Amino acid sequence: MFEAPRQIRSAIVGDGNLAVGFTPPSQIDFSKICSVLWRGRATVLYTTAAALIVAVLFILLAPHQFMATTQIFIDPTDLRAVASDVTATNPTSDEALLQVDSQVRVLTADTVLRRVVAAEALDNDPEFAGGESLLTALGLANSAVPADKTLVALNELKRCVLVKRAEHTYVVDVSVVSKDPQKAARLANALAAAYLMEQTEVRADAAHRISQSLSSRLKELQNRVLESEERVETYKASNNIVGANGQLVDEQQLSDLNNQLAAARARTAEAKARLDQIESVQQSKGAIGAFPEALQSQTIATLRSQYAEIMRRQAEQTTSLGARHPAVVEIEAQAERLRRVIEDEINRVALSARGAYQSAQADDQALSNNLEALKHTANTTNEAMVGLRELERDVQASRAVYEAFLVRARETGEQERLDTKNIRVISRANLPLNRSWPPSNLIIALGALFLGVAAGTGILFMPAPYQTAAPRSRPGRATSAAIPIIAMLPTVDISFGLNAVDDPKSGFAQEIRKVIEAVRDSPDKHGNPSVLVVASEDDDDTAAVALMLAAAVAATQRVLLIDADLERRTLSALDADQNKAGLVDVAVGRRSLADVIVRDRETNINLVSFISQGSRRDRPISDEDIKQAFDQTKRFDMVIVAAVDLSRDPTARFFAGLVEHIVLVARADERNEAAVEQFISRLGLDARKIRGMVLTGTDAA
Repeated sequence: MFEAPRQIRSAIVGDGNLAVGFTPPSQIDFSKICSVLWRGRATVLYTTAAALIVAVLFILLAPHQFMATTQIFIDPTDLRAVASDVTATNPTSDEALLQVDSQVRVLTADTVLRRVVAAEALDNDPEFAGGESLLTALGLANSAVPADKTLVALNELKRCVLVKRAEHTYVVDVSVVSKDPQKAARLANALAAAYLMEQTEVRADAAHRISQSLSSRLKELQNRVLESEERVETYKASNNIVGANGQLVDEQQLSDLNNQLAAARARTAEAKARLDQIESVQQSKGAIGAFPEALQSQTIATLRSQYAEIMRRQAEQTTSLGARHPAVVEIEAQAERLRRVIEDEINRVALSARGAYQSAQADDQALSNNLEALKHTANTTNEAMVGLRELERDVQASRAVYEAFLVRARETGEQERLDTKNIRVISRANLPLNRSWPPSNLIIALGALFLGVAAGTGILFMPAPYQTAAPRSRPGRATSAAIPIIAMLPTVDISFGLNAVDDPKSGFAQEIRKVIEAVRDSPDKHGNPSVLVVASEDDDDTAAVALMLAAAVAATQRVLLIDADLERRTLSALDADQNKAGLVDVAVGRRSLADVIVRDRETNINLVSFISQGSRRDRPISDEDIKQAFDQTKRFDMVIVAAVDLSRDPTARFFAGLVEHIVLVARADERNEAAVEQFISRLGLDARKIRGMVLTGTDAA
């Protein structure tokens, strides 16, 4: 049911000529190109000689320039000469890079370059300050002497200086270009020295300005401290605040009175206790003089001894003489007299104790009264101390600011004489051995040689004035006239074609390789290519072209041939229609891709049919399922899909959207341009994937 007329008319080949305005790669005649070059060899030689002469003149006349470079290491962390520097010494990484980049701009500043101009007397150097040039001698330039030679030399020096920082480093390359190599090296070193001197003076000037600013404020701060101290002393005098040894006099007196009052009260208590004890002994009529004060009195002690002796004698006489004996009575009278004497002495002790107690009470009361008066005075002083403390804080703050400014002024004054920058020259400029401009003679000669040969070749192949350009198709839409012929094959059967492909020198092999080159050289290639080989009408030549293309690729790479023809004529040509499953079974997940591939041992081609006789669909198949199954074939170096007419088999149209390249197969002896145009219109946007056309049956055309 798929039978259809097999012959179509070629839309490309008319009377054996290619489409107008297009020359396919297969039609390029290299022998003709070589013949044209040989016949025009004199022109090529003349243009080459002329280019070489121009190069020699350029080398001789062009001013030679030499570049000398010195390297400066700029460390953003300054040397710590003093404990506190004027500028920050530990910047972050980003700040450090910004600081070094800023120094790169400073190196080319006018202040630095003017030092070089003055040190090297560039205002009198003809190279920088201007002189009699060739243009001036010919009258082509203004010969007037500029008013300010220093400014001219400065601008010229700017043009000759190149400063850049090496990436990821703090090293700066300072290059100077000059006509004299020695001058270039001298100016590069002078620029580095001028920069270092400029940095030293800038830092010293900054320290000097800060020191002057601080010094100008010292007198004002000093007067402020004196005024604050005077206010404190005036306040103390007006509020009777007197201090000694860092403590107020009122506080010292209050402390002393507290101590005295405590001692007086202790003495009063002691005198009271002694008086109470004496009075208790007197009232109790106990043992005569039986209390501590009596025992401590020498008089009472003597009287007590006498009394004891009399009492002993009384006892002895009473025992021996009797109680009424006159001697005993006399002894009793003596004892009574001694008792009265002792009592009188005790009364005197008690009187003395009462006097001491009263005196202690008087002292206690006097101290208490004085303490109360002093407390009142101290309270008044404490209230005045609130204002005094505020004035003292103001004095302390003013004094601290004054001392800080004084110390800082002294430090910055000393920093004027210190060089704390961490910048040094790590490589001085040496005498340059080679010029920086123009390039080396070898490069100029090679460039002139190439330019001369190219110019001569261009002259030989320049189109004649009467030739017109070939017509162009509209962008984005392919037409039959725009499809190139990439291969031309005679009428041959498949078996002969496969054998001919094995021979690299055969015409079949050469034509098939043109198809492979057209696919691989396409600008739209992405990874391993996939190619759809299809005919504009139902044509058996599609199977032959697809098989020969697959055989040519299989000689060196892994290739997969998918038979999208429902009649499986491509597989039948190799007797490979043995598998009971196809790509559809991979799409539904019944089989893996490796299970459905059949490998032909003779041609080394891997084959798989799109739908096999044993294929079954367990569920509906979507376009996405087929696409995922097709994506699994990308592990092969090339995937070739053989299909037939788009109008008769929708499978071919579906694969046209999946592949990256399309190759059209047509018969050369059948000219049917309308069929090709209809084929292109059916492809739609996929028509841009057409890489060319393979004509078959060229021997019969």
